Amino acid sequence: MKAGEILNDTYEIVGQIGSGGGGTVYKARHLRLETDVVVKKIKDEVIGRTETRQEADILKGLKHPYLPRVYDFIEAEDGVYTVMEFIQGENLCSAVRNHGAYPQKQVRKWSEQLGEALSYLHGQNPPVIHSDIKPENIMLTKDGDVCLIDFNVSLAVGGSMESAVGISAGFSPPEQYHDSALYERITHSYTMRKGLRVFGGEAGDNIEKSDISGGTDEPEDCAELLCSDVRDSDEIGSDISDESDDKTEILSDSEREEIQRRQKRVRVRAQSENGRSDLSVDIPEYEHYIGKGIDTRSDIYSLGVTLCFLLTGVEPPLDFNRRFSMEKAGVSEGFALILEKMTEISPDERYQNGSEFLSAVRDCYKLDSRYRRMRRKQGAMQVAALVSLVSGILLMFGGMYLVRREGNAEYYRILQQAEEAMKRSDYEEAEKLLGEAKEVSGTRVDAYAEEVHMLYLSEQYDACIRLCENYINTTPFLIETRTDEELLGDIYYIMGNAYIEIGDYDNARAALAEAVQLNDRNGLYYRDYAVALAKLGQTETAAVQLEEGIELGLAQDSVYMAQGEIAHAEGQYDNAVEYLQQTIRITDDMQMKKKAVLLCADVYKEMGGEAVDLEIELLEQYIGQFEGNGSLVMTEYLAESYARKAGTDGTMADVYYGKALELFNSIYDKGYVTYRLQENMAILYENMDSFAEAEEMLTQMSESYPERYEVYKRLAFLEADKQQMKENEERDYGQMSVYYERAKELYAGKEQDMEMDMLDRMMSELKDGGWL
Repeated sequence: MKAGEILNDTYEIVGQIGSGGGGTVYKARHLRLETDVVVKKIKDEVIGRTETRQEADILKGLKHPYLPRVYDFIEAEDGVYTVMEFIQGENLCSAVRNHGAYPQKQVRKWSEQLGEALSYLHGQNPPVIHSDIKPENIMLTKDGDVCLIDFNVSLAVGGSMESAVGISAGFSPPEQYHDSALYERITHSYTMRKGLRVFGGEAGDNIEKSDISGGTDEPEDCAELLCSDVRDSDEIGSDISDESDDKTEILSDSEREEIQRRQKRVRVRAQSENGRSDLSVDIPEYEHYIGKGIDTRSDIYSLGVTLCFLLTGVEPPLDFNRRFSMEKAGVSEGFALILEKMTEISPDERYQNGSEFLSAVRDCYKLDSRYRRMRRKQGAMQVAALVSLVSGILLMFGGMYLVRREGNAEYYRILQQAEEAMKRSDYEEAEKLLGEAKEVSGTRVDAYAEEVHMLYLSEQYDACIRLCENYINTTPFLIETRTDEELLGDIYYIMGNAYIEIGDYDNARAALAEAVQLNDRNGLYYRDYAVALAKLGQTETAAVQLEEGIELGLAQDSVYMAQGEIAHAEGQYDNAVEYLQQTIRITDDMQMKKKAVLLCADVYKEMGGEAVDLEIELLEQYIGQFEGNGSLVMTEYLAESYARKAGTDGTMADVYYGKALELFNSIYDKGYVTYRLQENMAILYENMDSFAEAEEMLTQMSESYPERYEVYKRLAFLEADKQQMKENEERDYGQMSVYYERAKELYAGKEQDMEMDMLDRMMSELKDGGWL
């Protein structure tokens, strides 16, 4: 297609930007929306291989932050086209060529993003296989994130996958080659063309963007030389030497050992004319997989080679017996092990799909020897704790026993009984026992930390904060050991979490920062410090603190929870939902599960639109699964979602308003009366035109919360609705004016409220219209 041509009366071609085994790619302009898009014309020989329409429809349904959107699928007289989102940025092949190899920290970030994309693709039904992952097909956006582009549409969906659309030499796994002859042709032609480039030839100039059609006997081009300019001439010349009779002559001892290890020997039994005989035949391992057809594991291999390239800046060798040396790349032991597993010749030995790889890269630090040493040390400490338990000198806080060799055995016996009472939610008994412990020793931190912990568990957050501040400021604690400091850190930690619960994130951050200073060995401190920072919008600092927690062995459910908070703060709602759903799925901590469910519901609420249905589905699934106030809070959330659904679905509004009111009343009848609950019930009554009930509720609130301007604001809106229902000559806005003036008086100095701005405009219009 030429620049200026119009496709389907909608897309104006700007120019060609690439071509490959799957087709030719153009940049185009959407004429009505005036946005740039990518148009891909699918090659004729590819179209007939599968149900292209069915697969394109599947791809059109994909939505992920690290994938382009598929907008359109066009069947024209001259061919089949797909239209995708145009991703602005630089592809990673070009980025490495221009800027050099990237450090592990950066590549790990991208590997996690690409892992999320593959996890999403491979999780579709049927799985979506990209089939052409390489640096040129990964865009680096202006935000520093990556986007996986250029699906081979007609072979992107899982099935028999007997052959692939194309081969990207060095990046495609053995199973993607149609047969051994094709592999030999590609290897030979690729190496010869590189040789011509090095020694001044021109042949390589014409194959920068060509690929191989796996089903074509005589392909026009025999390799896709994407990144050869990255390597220096010595390295390229070394590859040419590999084509000599003795391929291992120029190799180092370590490289030779690696090849020998990878070249597994197999015994082939052959039938001769005179009977059966054994022939020992050396067959390279990759020969067993050539032509087997691609699947999700093929994407893992290609991504692994791509990550190696980003780390080293060195183009991957074509010979499957040659491998990248991660030692030279300077990456951590854990990440090196992951990359080795990704690029195994046998698909069975790789990660089996994107989800497995994503979990591995997120837990990368656990593969490092220093982490394993730390875990062994922790195991030894746990054994020591059990031994100390026999002697009765044991304190359990937050589900962990802290060993104290010195001190009063009676003191710790009482504390242990208090902890057991707290587990049973018998807070009255726990409070009595903690009082006894403080009588035994009034200066040890332990009992005070347990007491504020008890208030937190019973959800008395304001009381918890007051008691923490009182103890910190007035109690002469005996701080003799590091354990004493850590227990004092527990008090700050609990206070910080209580501040989070009431939405005071500034004070939460300050308290948790102090906790981390007192105890820098607890990953949970860093996790919640990261959460507080994320709530304040300081997401970069939050990510740094979370990494500190991960280094300390923070459990995966805690990592997911914090990542969900950070993604939520950054407005990456799809990512936030994925992290929080993972938390809900794997955690055994009911408190964390409750928080994850409620935060996920908040994310759906902010997404708006049809997400309210997902919010309702989530809350209905977990309603009644939590004890105490947790169940009531979940019920309140569900009632609010029903009310919002009523506002978006006119045909079912009465049904959803009824469901919401039923749940609100059930909470109210149980005595769980909060400001938020009463306000929601008042708004619901008003929306249902039950003005008397709404007014009664708001009047009660004005008596319970006389200093909250929001109550009078709501009364003013209610009065406006009541007058609106009357004939013009019967309307009287005098009472609305009284409520408005009281609201303005109490509102002075508060943060901006859009509803107060709206009320200001309403009152101004009433005055201008002569109603007041």
